[in-house]
Amino acid sequence: MFHVKKMASEDFEFASQLTDMMNWDLIEEDFEFMRRFEPDGCFVLLCESERIGIATTISYGQVGWLGNVIVRENHRRRGGGSLLVRHAVEYLTSKGVETIGLYAYLETIPFYVKHDFQYDSKFVVLKGRGFPASTKAHLREAEKADLQQIVDLDHLYFGASRRKLLEPIILDPGNLCYVYSDDVRIFGFAAAKVYNGIAEIGPLVCRRGYDDVAIDLLKAILNKLKDYEVSICMPEKESNIFNLLTRYGFQEDFQLARMFYGRPIVNNFIYVAESIERG
Repeated sequence: MFHVKKMASEDFEFASQLTDMMNWDLIEEDFEFMRRFEPDGCFVLLCESERIGIATTISYGQVGWLGNVIVRENHRRRGGGSLLVRHAVEYLTSKGVETIGLYAYLETIPFYVKHDFQYDSKFVVLKGRGFPASTKAHLREAEKADLQQIVDLDHLYFGASRRKLLEPIILDPGNLCYVYSDDVRIFGFAAAKVYNGIAEIGPLVCRRGYDDVAIDLLKAILNKLKDYEVSICMPEKESNIFNLLTRYGFQEDFQLARMFYGRPIVNNFIYVAESIERG
């Protein structure tokens, strides 16, 4: 009854329309972007010949991420979502992935537990607008020569190299990226993807103990986004970042549970997610 196929370019419109049901604000170009990274890892669920669901994945060596899992409401609770998740997990593990992460709505935690994902921590998605803010730390805009150090620092946090994701984000002149460094190494960086009137902050990675630097990196980004609607997905435990944003009018949009299949990512870094879909 149900079966899964690889997502093709003619499925992008369907995927965008389906995610509109969840107010995810994804457009066709978002799915083109995701399929570019993982051409064999983006899927469409069909009932007979009718498209009824999607899921996307991305692999970073031993770590992978599962995102955009959604099934049309009138086809739910019939096994299609489970088939999509199993198919995605099998795909990622076939590529050598040992740890699979995802961000789940809190009410869907039992569904993913049934598929051997375990709860790790709570994240919140905040939305607001950029604002003018001064910084104390000596920050600068990232340069192409910084890319390897940024990738290396991110690797320390994430447990795998996300170069294939970070490089196009950082080198896109329409996006933003700031770093904090001494004369030798980078201690923190923050990036934002910028679209027409909207922006998504992330990733932000900073060594623990440099909390003021993490705040200043965020301020530097937000200072450039004064005319933009901004979203950010961050751990609930990062109270300094949360308090800064809410003080300037950001409001919580929804909560998520970060979950892992396999060995969880364990670190002691300050972190803001790149995106819900990619980790």
